[in-house]
Amino acid sequence: MKLVYLVAAACALSVAGVRGTTWNENEGHAQSEAKAMTVTMKSMSYDPKTLEVHVGDSVVWRNEAHSKHTAISDDDGKTFNTGEIEPGQSSKPVRFDKEGEFKYHCEIHGKSMSGTIVVAAAAK
Repeated sequence: MKLVYLVAAACALSVAGVRGTTWNENEGHAQSEAKAMTVTMKSMSYDPKTLEVHVGDSVVWRNEAHSKHTAISDDDGKTFNTGEIEPGQSSKPVRFDKEGEFKYHCEIHGKSMSGTIVVAAAAK
């Protein structure tokens, strides 16, 4: 019976090791899959303040504060705007499809509560 559990555990670990990459037949090598990253909204800050992601990755903002917050890009929300996020709730994922540095702030609390998403070329 212990052997069955060991085989099941080994299968799960081997699947977990493969998860996160895909095979690109045209280029003949494995590529990383897009990831979902989380930024935590605290009392009057974002954690991390600066987050590095890759093209195709998504970011979710999670509000762990006691008041509402937002995350809106400094270009008047043209790049992204989470809308108001209630305490204990999360935003919908925001996908980043181009490289660059995207500064943002809380629309409710102003630019004293700010952060940056740095988007690098897709991982290979």
